[in-house]
Amino acid sequence: MDRLRSATGGRQKLNSTADIDLVDYAQIDSLLDAAGLDGVNDILRAFWRSTDGLIASLNAEIASRDFTSAGRTAHAIKGSSANVGANRLAAAARDAELCCRAADVIGAADALTRI
Repeated sequence: MDRLRSATGGRQKLNSTADIDLVDYAQIDSLLDAAGLDGVNDILRAFWRSTDGLIASLNAEIASRDFTSAGRTAHAIKGSSANVGANRLAAAARDAELCCRAADVIGAADALTRI
């Protein structure tokens, strides 16, 4: 990621999820320390259950160009993904959120393909 920031003059380009680790194992370890294995399994099941619905909502909101709602939904996906260590998903959701703030339907749709 530092190479990316250097190459872009400190700005992070969208679509940069390939340079991001898929999973933050330190975050998973923190969850294990706090909640134990059964707790982490419950957290991850709840995460996937809610994320499936959020992704469906995000898809519909971007398709209808409801960028305000789509931005909020992308923000929720970004936060919950980061909390469970799903780095690439969080980064793609961040990109979608930024594109929605800019009302960039093409960029938001591209980010959605990486979610």
